[in-house]
Amino acid sequence: MNRLLLLVIFLGLYQASYAQTNFYGDPAFAGKEADRAAFLPNTVIVKFREAASPSAKTQSVQPELILKTAKVRSLTSKFPKVMPAARISSTAKSAPTDLDRIYELRYTGGASVSAVVNELRSMKNVEYAEPAYIHHTRVIPNDPYYGPRQSYLNQVSAPLAWDIIRNAPGVLIGIVDTGSDLDHEDLTGNIVGGKDLIGSSPFNITPDDDPNVKNAASDHGVHVSGLASAVTNNGKGIASIAGNASLLIVKVAADDSPGDIYNGYEGIRYAVDQGARIINCSWGTSARSLFGEDVINYAISKDCLVIAAAGNQGTDIPDYPAGYKGVLAVANVMDNDTRSSSSNFGGYVSISAPGSSIFSTTYNGSYGVKSGTSMSAPIVASAAALLKAYYPELSMAQIGELLRVTADNIDNLNPAYTNKMGKGRLNVFRALTQSAPALRTTAIHFEDPGNGAFRTGAKVKVYVNLRNYLLPADDIEVTLQTDNPNIVVTEATQQAGSLGTLEEQKGIGAFEFSIKAGTPDNTPVEFSLNFKANEGRYQDYETFTLVVARDYMNIITGDLQTTATSIGKIGYASPGQTSGLGFRYLNQQMLYESSLMIGYSAVSVSNNARSSGGSSDQHFVKNNAVSDRSDAANLVAESSFDDSGRSEGALVDVKHTVTASLDSKKDNYIIAEYEVINRNNTDIRGAYIGMFTDWDINGGSSNYTAYDATGKLAYVASTMAAMPFAGVKLLSSTAPPNYYPLSTNSGMLGDDNFTTAEKFQTLSSGLQSAGIGTPSSGDDVAFVSAYGPCTIPANGAVKVAFAYIGASSLDELRISAQEAQSEFNLINEYPEGTEILSTYPNPVVPASNSNMAVVINLPGDEYISLALFNMMGQKVKTLLQDQSYFSGRHTLYFNMSSLQAGIYILQLKLKGKSYTHKVSILK
Repeated sequence: MNRLLLLVIFLGLYQASYAQTNFYGDPAFAGKEADRAAFLPNTVIVKFREAASPSAKTQSVQPELILKTAKVRSLTSKFPKVMPAARISSTAKSAPTDLDRIYELRYTGGASVSAVVNELRSMKNVEYAEPAYIHHTRVIPNDPYYGPRQSYLNQVSAPLAWDIIRNAPGVLIGIVDTGSDLDHEDLTGNIVGGKDLIGSSPFNITPDDDPNVKNAASDHGVHVSGLASAVTNNGKGIASIAGNASLLIVKVAADDSPGDIYNGYEGIRYAVDQGARIINCSWGTSARSLFGEDVINYAISKDCLVIAAAGNQGTDIPDYPAGYKGVLAVANVMDNDTRSSSSNFGGYVSISAPGSSIFSTTYNGSYGVKSGTSMSAPIVASAAALLKAYYPELSMAQIGELLRVTADNIDNLNPAYTNKMGKGRLNVFRALTQSAPALRTTAIHFEDPGNGAFRTGAKVKVYVNLRNYLLPADDIEVTLQTDNPNIVVTEATQQAGSLGTLEEQKGIGAFEFSIKAGTPDNTPVEFSLNFKANEGRYQDYETFTLVVARDYMNIITGDLQTTATSIGKIGYASPGQTSGLGFRYLNQQMLYESSLMIGYSAVSVSNNARSSGGSSDQHFVKNNAVSDRSDAANLVAESSFDDSGRSEGALVDVKHTVTASLDSKKDNYIIAEYEVINRNNTDIRGAYIGMFTDWDINGGSSNYTAYDATGKLAYVASTMAAMPFAGVKLLSSTAPPNYYPLSTNSGMLGDDNFTTAEKFQTLSSGLQSAGIGTPSSGDDVAFVSAYGPCTIPANGAVKVAFAYIGASSLDELRISAQEAQSEFNLINEYPEGTEILSTYPNPVVPASNSNMAVVINLPGDEYISLALFNMMGQKVKTLLQDQSYFSGRHTLYFNMSSLQAGIYILQLKLKGKSYTHKVSILK
């Protein structure tokens, strides 16, 4: 019978006692060292007294047993009487046989073993009652540092686990780190291969097959390697939980920069493809990367368990990759199970493990101490390997959940961090001998009347898909909860029935919450989903964070996912790939950053693009948050902002419109329009309007960019032929196009300092070059696609539009660019009968609003004049004189505060024709 079947049978019998039973010492047996051993849950050994009548002494006693504390499941004789064989002597026949009065009692219900034992001991017909103890062989590794320097192994009950299984042969752990010491006496026997994905310097990346560290400053990965799988019982150095699990060393740090991980996610991908089932990542950053998330999802899809350090900043801000769903995030506890002050914490943490003053292997065959969640993670990785060796039939997701749900609860020792240190502190022995249900969400769906904006005042419905990874769960109850004062949960609890092992239920709900008025824009709210099952004996939780009161709008079509913001950005409203969907074509993330830039001179560029040291300019300030103007044919987002964040003050207002077709033949691009309005009484001459875009297709390290001058199309692609193309096409035609390719590894972006002068240079240099990189030689690229120079008339506007396109090939990209141009032309066409001249508001009340908007619809590129006359036919104000405007709709703004109350005639002249419109001014 294989171990998985044994696990199912064993745990299926005893699952009821999981939440209450202390496996290491029952209160009823405190003070007796022998009784501190492990014992079976929901099982008691009972010896009954001899019956009073002489006739009863010769037969087995099996009384009817009724308990108050539990329900009897079975009562079975341990040594039932059998008829003796003829060869047995009469002496043997007459020997005492009181073993037949010993029974094994199995019960159901939530009562602890001690409670049942105490009740049995109080019965007159019971001679004794005690737990069904589990006895062990005694495995003590002969590694010299095991006893004096590795107390953390006792803390996680490794010695008890070794009595069950000592080693993890055949399990491969990927150590994605700074490298290792391949010749170390305590590692070399377990290292099976490796790769250096960086080399000596990040500025000259040279992969090779030598992942050895070159100096002591780089031995972080050596220390991690020993904790994951130092060779055990070899009479040398230290012991590890896994004993002899194999190690694949993937070096992702440069020799001259040991604290920086450059190709961590590439290292994960490499380890997955080399067959690692467990991947340890003792590194991270607070910046969430959609590229990183894609790699993690790839690893999970290949049945790999990624175990990551939760971070050492002492905050609840997630580190990544630890923060990604499906990763086992590990926090650091000290030897007394209290949180280390440096350890991160929070709802994203899965489990805790020792990480303070941990002794392990170091550079050049030595040993030493290091601290941090970097040490906690490989201890858990080692336990995962041992568990996988014992239960090879379990998936790695199940292995991770088994580690998590059998951890020792330490909330009472960390009251300020309840539900923030994971399910508990790692207990390897319990992971091998116990289990429970393991409920986890596979998807969370929202019904929001604001189409995903989660505006204040909205009532939002939530639906949950739930999967159970381990033991069956009955009478499941799910509760939605948050402590955020801006949220009111109105429908909190749902019943979810039962789920067997690996069963999933979809659409549990609807939960419901509302968002209070006055909630600040883009407020992140952490919700928890609390699970109960099996009459409350199983309790668990999971958290998720939702940004509410969003001032951006997600645009989702059949092929495309992106975001329109309130400050001119496309893809993300905030730096670091946050507050938005980026730009995904066929679910492939391609964008890192995209920002509008308006350049007036080498010392004046309005923008919200990156600037220096990871920061960004913040010139564009929201006036009106994105509103949804969608119809049956198109998704339409509208917003307005100005550049008042400049130290010199505002020069322009901008009206921003993003349109995406719902037609399946046109749903791979968006049209982003910017109407730039000059609020001043003088023209702005020599202005450039463009988009800075940093593209990261398939991670971004091997991309190339080029320009198609015929189609005014800038594009980017990956050197991997299977990856899609992305492009930005200039749709406006009056002013010349500009294209400036950039590398994030050199030049303007290479020094992490994108200056104002450099930004203006990228906007105004015309077609600067043909591109960077080739289909066979890539780089990390970005580019600027711009329009200009142009004049923005006083109180007038210039409209510039770009198409953002995703396609599967360059030919498809070019065809879609032509279609986007046609669509833009159609959007800006005006049917016969459309008013050429109109105004709003009308009448104008200068006391409340001195500006009058004049709307002009032009059938083609024209020179126009605009003037205001009184009812006597006298000209009282010249508004425009022979100004050039391109075809389409223009909104011009004029201050009317100097005019007297009355009726006026607005006159537009173009192509020798006059168009008039009556205007009322009130005082």
